[in-house]
Amino acid sequence: MLGQVKNNKGFNLLELIVVIAIVGFISAISYPNFSSWNKERKIRAAVKEVAAMVRNAIVQTERGTFAYVQVLFSNTDNHLKIESRGMTMASLITRMNNGDSAWNKSPQTRCDTDAGNIGPNNNDNYWDTDNSSTSNEIKNAVYTLELEDVTTNFFGERAAAVCFAKNGKFYEGSDALAFDATTGVPYNFINICRRSDETPICGIGFPAAIDGDLCPDKPRKPNGEPIPDGEITLSRVHWNRYGNVVTSKYVNEYEINPGTNKKKWVCEEGSAKYKYD
Repeated sequence: MLGQVKNNKGFNLLELIVVIAIVGFISAISYPNFSSWNKERKIRAAVKEVAAMVRNAIVQTERGTFAYVQVLFSNTDNHLKIESRGMTMASLITRMNNGDSAWNKSPQTRCDTDAGNIGPNNNDNYWDTDNSSTSNEIKNAVYTLELEDVTTNFFGERAAAVCFAKNGKFYEGSDALAFDATTGVPYNFINICRRSDETPICGIGFPAAIDGDLCPDKPRKPNGEPIPDGEITLSRVHWNRYGNVVTSKYVNEYEINPGTNKKKWVCEEGSAKYKYD
């Protein structure tokens, strides 16, 4: 007895075109949301890495590996680079006991970004970790981090630094992270935003307060024009002299203008808000 013939038909051309069109339509709708999520994910990951870098440097002072540490920031066309350097207790005591040393006469230079840039074969560097005679145990206690997807609001090699000591005894900043260049009082945070061809640095100025309260600049089109309704993605890594390190994110707050039905950003009136993680 012959079995029943099965009617197995594939898709015809019209059905395939309809399916492809539906998939394309869904992809077009979902891509902006996915792209935005992916950008934010990269920023969050970078912020965590920077926070860990600063925290690890401070931990070295608590462990006694170093008496004084520097977290050095460089921002180039390609990446944001963070390095740590350290000074041993013996070196710190020598400087503190020398009344003629810059350490005592010019405290604002203690965290100088250029200090110790003599060379790997010289043993008179300001930072012990730059000296060739320093033990590998000391040298291995410092770290370097390079991030390609994010940037900050200053630019240049060795453009800024912040320094810490155990129990907050010494706490200074230099260059872009020096709130007061005459005393070395540092800013308590660094801005982190997404890097792009249109955004080589974060669009935010230097705030008037150590903790910072300025609104970020509006996101811009490739031609430089601001995007009126564009949301701002900006995060920060915060620290203080006692070694507490936390992160925050700028909050995009707005109201709908009933007349124009457009977003009116709260920050347009100069009131910035950052939510701590």
